[in-house]
Amino acid sequence: MRLHSTRRRQHGWSLVELAVALSISALLAVLLFSLIPLGNEVIDGERQQKELDAAEQALLGYARAHSRLPPANVQDGTPWLPTKELGLPSRMRIRYLVDSPLTSPAADAYNPLLPPGSVANNVNGLDLCMRLLLNQRSGAGVAGLGMPVAYYLAHAGFAGNDLSDAKEAWNNGTVTLPGQPQADSARHFANVATGPGELATRLACQDRLARTQGSAHNTYAAYSALAMTQFNRQFREFEIKIAELAVDQAEAARDLAIYDLAQAIADEALAITLLAAGWPPDGSAIAVGIKQAISTAISVGGAIKALVDAESDLEEANATLAFTEANLSRITGYRDKLQSLYSNAEKNTAELDKAGVAQ
Repeated sequence: MRLHSTRRRQHGWSLVELAVALSISALLAVLLFSLIPLGNEVIDGERQQKELDAAEQALLGYARAHSRLPPANVQDGTPWLPTKELGLPSRMRIRYLVDSPLTSPAADAYNPLLPPGSVANNVNGLDLCMRLLLNQRSGAGVAGLGMPVAYYLAHAGFAGNDLSDAKEAWNNGTVTLPGQPQADSARHFANVATGPGELATRLACQDRLARTQGSAHNTYAAYSALAMTQFNRQFREFEIKIAELAVDQAEAARDLAIYDLAQAIADEALAITLLAAGWPPDGSAIAVGIKQAISTAISVGGAIKALVDAESDLEEANATLAFTEANLSRITGYRDKLQSLYSNAEKNTAELDKAGVAQ
């Protein structure tokens, strides 16, 4: 009986063991209840950050589509993110500060240098890009932030439809930038601030402006080459007129040489006739006839030489005319290629300028 009672006592809990177990359980319970709010805060912080990321993506999409940023939805003096315009869930409660000039179209902020007669778009995303880059250089931005900012987003910490609760939780007198100490509050609010240069980079403004400006330079270069080629072609047309005039003159000189030759042959025939008319021979008549025959023979020789020279001049004039016509044809073909190059460059520049950041 004594052995059995000892064995039963060995299978039970002692008071010391029970006290230790209860102490450990209490400690675990305290740790658990203290970590639950921290876990909730971590989860809430992740939710806020995800909603801020979604809001930024929506703002980028809106800027690409409308070439500007949306204005804030102001209610009771508090500017909220316009979730309806951005296609975001209405439950998102995000405070939204924006550089007000960026909410209106930036007309004529960027106009690529194009040849006369080319048409550039007046309002597009490249105008927004240029305004952002100018704001970055000048330091312009939202008042009260102490730095150039295109827009500022701060989560209200709520996920619901009650704006009054979110407004009460927000201190309108303080605007805390990311990385700065939070204002006195029982809650932590995620926030983000995007400068004009950063927004321009996200919209790929530098690349788009560089491509458009490079295309505009190519357009102007093609235009200049086309203008020079057109002037050269006009000169070649004038050269052809000169060559045609030279051909006409050579033909006239040839015709005149033919007439002179015919006249010389007629004079030679007349001299022979006069010489024959003095038969029976008379000394003085024969002398005159011989002199006349010699003179007309010289005239015939000169007329033949003049005709040969005129034919040579005509042949040379025709060759010059053919050469100038070939030059005109070659330059015309080159002009047509430059015209096509200029048209394509102008079209490409217009398309890049029109597309803006919506590419």
